[in-house]
Amino acid sequence: MAVPSSGTLSLAGIRAEIATNTYNASATTTSSLEDCSDGTVGTINTANSASDRPDGSAPHAMSEFYAYDHDLTSFTDNISFDFDGANDYLTRDSIGSLEAKGSVSAWVKLDSMSANGFIFQLKAESGTNDQIILLWNNAAGVIRGNVKFGGTTNVVDSGSGLENDGNWHHVVFTWESGSKTSANNITRLYIDGSETDNDAIGNSWADASAPSELAIGRNSIQSNAYFNGHINDVAIFNDVLSSSEVSTIYNSGSPKDESSHSGLVAYYTMEAYSDEDTTLADDSGNSNTISIQNSSDIDSTDTP
Repeated sequence: MAVPSSGTLSLAGIRAEIATNTYNASATTTSSLEDCSDGTVGTINTANSASDRPDGSAPHAMSEFYAYDHDLTSFTDNISFDFDGANDYLTRDSIGSLEAKGSVSAWVKLDSMSANGFIFQLKAESGTNDQIILLWNNAAGVIRGNVKFGGTTNVVDSGSGLENDGNWHHVVFTWESGSKTSANNITRLYIDGSETDNDAIGNSWADASAPSELAIGRNSIQSNAYFNGHINDVAIFNDVLSSSEVSTIYNSGSPKDESSHSGLVAYYTMEAYSDEDTTLADDSGNSNTISIQNSSDIDSTDTP
């Protein structure tokens, strides 16, 4: 709920709004509005834009907290991207060190496809021996996660029946490289909150450089491998999401604000997009802006 716009507002009320019972115990009687604003007492809802938050300068006026919504359910989701399957996609040259382990979470809605459609790709600067790929595999009729380290491929699949069913699906793909003797070195695929497949990874990223190219909506190596359908709320992490974290994201519905997750590298909600934009902002706060290729009107109001 939002802080009342009029009437009496106690410090306890502010705490209840922004601290969710995790405030600093030593500040039970001496918390200032500055503490409330900078997060000393609790976490300010980052789903609100900076212009809608208390202004960050002391001293604070109580009016700054009126009508400010600290509830994460205020996080809006009005835009997805509708990829045409012909030539539009998103790309970024570098995204950070994700070769050892990571996760990607996205909402997807598959339209009819006559060929493979790529949702997500990370690749090395050169060659084809090191890639992390999430795609619609047309021949098998499944969403497939593909980890290729040092030329060795590990594959995990969803069940069939997801294409053109008219529904949005939540997809999470995780990986951790190394020896198959370690229980942690596994790639997993989750569809709509449930694990559908896993495979032990026996190799590590072999290229000397970290992943240097991120693509959403296509595979830069395979020609004509563009995604046909909607993609929304793409979150990329430098750690492995647990099954409980995956379940929490899915069961919260869309959108789920990922901005507070410690391993978040990039987060593309699509909400900041306007027609004719050539870039899309990264909502994680890490400034991993991504470029929009071959489309000046890719947005859609069809959301999960």
